[in-house]
Amino acid sequence: MGTATFLFVHFSTYRVAPKSFATIGLGPKALFLYSNPAFFCSWHPAKEAAPVIKTNGTFLQPVPTHVSYGKQYTGTAVYCNFDTPIGNDGSGGRLEIQVTHGTQDASGLEDVNFVAKEEGAGEFNASLYQEPYQYDHVYCGAPIYGSINAQRIREWIAYHVWFFGERTHFYLYDAGGFDEQVRAVLQPWVKLGVVIIMNIRQEARFNSHYHNQFVILNDCLFRAKSMAKWTWFFDVDEYIHRPAGSNLNEVIKRIETENFWGKRLQRVSIKQMSMDYSHCLRGSQPNSNEWGISKMVYRKTDVGEYPDRKNFVLSDSCLATGPHEPMAMSMPPGANQTHHVTKWEGELLQYYHFHGAIGKAEGEICVDLLDPDVNVTSFNNVTHQFDDALKSLVDDVMAFEHRMINQATHTS
Repeated sequence: MGTATFLFVHFSTYRVAPKSFATIGLGPKALFLYSNPAFFCSWHPAKEAAPVIKTNGTFLQPVPTHVSYGKQYTGTAVYCNFDTPIGNDGSGGRLEIQVTHGTQDASGLEDVNFVAKEEGAGEFNASLYQEPYQYDHVYCGAPIYGSINAQRIREWIAYHVWFFGERTHFYLYDAGGFDEQVRAVLQPWVKLGVVIIMNIRQEARFNSHYHNQFVILNDCLFRAKSMAKWTWFFDVDEYIHRPAGSNLNEVIKRIETENFWGKRLQRVSIKQMSMDYSHCLRGSQPNSNEWGISKMVYRKTDVGEYPDRKNFVLSDSCLATGPHEPMAMSMPPGANQTHHVTKWEGELLQYYHFHGAIGKAEGEICVDLLDPDVNVTSFNNVTHQFDDALKSLVDDVMAFEHRMINQATHTS
């Protein structure tokens, strides 16, 4: 007995350079494990009598031994890299991809050919793939599912729009976690053009790892390649932090020029600050009305030898990514491994992780409230240190949110 699978589930395709296209989708895990499927790309110009241009596709997937390789399907990124710029005369055309079953497949089934992308006349614009970009930063979120606390989302988006600044765009992927309350707190930011909510609820039809996380992250990465210099990957229960009074772009420039020892900085890996949410600071007002980051102030001091890290990358250099690190980077001369182009950062940038807090029901998030004079304590035999780095920013973020929401209200 078994379950039939599609040869390829096409999610999206983007032009990522004048002579390159990137496609993200799902391939059947068994076929990739036991056969050798291949991809072939062809560009069909709209101009009459113009020749079809062909190239072999290359694909990237999670490592088969890793959990993210998937279940019935595995996420698959396909690159069509042509020798010369394609469609640069502006006449338009279409990209077709052929997917084969491979030479080891004995099913006798036909291969599949599909139109991956169509470009209209005048759509091609080479300037999109080089600086200056429309934005400095693009945020790429993992698929959000289950029961999500709208107040936590409200705090998170307000904080990060404030943190990143106006030259930033956010992609949030709804895999079933955005109910009416969550959408209501996001709607002002959607109206301002800061956030786009992607409805991906049909992804549940296809059995892969963590709501098709690999597909979603790389769909966003491929979008970002023509939009921003930097692409960020972290979750909605995590807060990026920088030193007080600093500017994010100035911090990145300092990392690039002062702290990086490698060939060319293409990725920054950020240290985790693991926070406890069940034990909170007792406030002067009813605690359910307080922002979570104003009372969740106890940080675990022992997070193990290899705590999780999150990262941001140069959009044009990352070929495919997982949630914690890139799968492949385009390397500059003299570099052949990811760590050659990575800065491991823990002083100028950190991320505060409130694991589990985003899924708590509406209302009070804390279990135990502690008086302000408690500086060091132990929960479940783990020492925690008082850390108010985020709490100290809440008033500024709330004032910023109020100003921006008011602006959205008066935006036609």
